[in-house]
Amino acid sequence: MRTKRIILLAVMISLISAATVFLLNGGKADWLDILGIIIGCFLGIFVVVRIQKKQS
Repeated sequence: MRTKRIILLAVMISLISAATVFLLNGGKADWLDILGIIIGCFLGIFVVVRIQKKQS
């Protein structure tokens, strides 16, 4: 259950980050910016899940 909650939080943070990048770039978001946000989201999920498994 906690893993699903972490994934949901990471997706929400990535959506907020994408919206912020879009607004800060004046309505133009590059694919590189969006790709960086998606990669960061997946890396964050991966790290947190690994930390959880080590604590168990």
